[in-house]
Amino acid sequence: MKYIGKVFFLAASLVAAQSPTASNAAKPEAQAQSESQPEPKAKAESIVTIVKQQFGSTFSVTTTMAVSFIVSDFDADGVEDVAIVADSKDPLPDSYEFKYEVADPYNSYFGYGNPRVTAAFNSSERLRSHSLLVILGVGKEGWRSATPKAKYVLVNVPFDSVEAGRMLTKKKKPPIFVIKAVESQLMDSAVWFDAKRKKWHWEPGGSRD
Repeated sequence: MKYIGKVFFLAASLVAAQSPTASNAAKPEAQAQSESQPEPKAKAESIVTIVKQQFGSTFSVTTTMAVSFIVSDFDADGVEDVAIVADSKDPLPDSYEFKYEVADPYNSYFGYGNPRVTAAFNSSERLRSHSLLVILGVGKEGWRSATPKAKYVLVNVPFDSVEAGRMLTKKKKPPIFVIKAVESQLMDSAVWFDAKRKKWHWEPGGSRD
């Protein structure tokens, strides 16, 4: 998909300013932004349990960030999905047993994103030491479903915090929901899902002053 123009992220304040009569299409973003806050202990414990169930014991939810997960509709099917920040020394071996796909959208952007080769790259750089575990939800339970639509482990994406955001990719098309990867001393970027091709992409955004 051709990247057109700048990446536009809508701040949470814009969502909060929407009137109660706003369309249903805006509701997933509002919920996503509310989930991008420091989570209560009970909810954090629930996320830990889900990670173990869906990805195995080699992953642990990060404890170094105020926000360890965000909820939004990343594949635009009207069902809630979740992205969780986690750590793992080797994400590949359990992919067969737990039926998740490992992807490297960051290095794919530069033309060499084979995760079987690049999955080991993240251990040497602080901003790339975390993985993003994405669960695409299904049915009424959404991402909490015991058998979700799909699961992904995204490696090597540089960030020191994550937020829910939106990105404009095409003219005359509504913005899509994305994972906003924030590098506080450099720039923001967007990690987004191409539902048609079932592929994750990384796009650079604006620099931070």
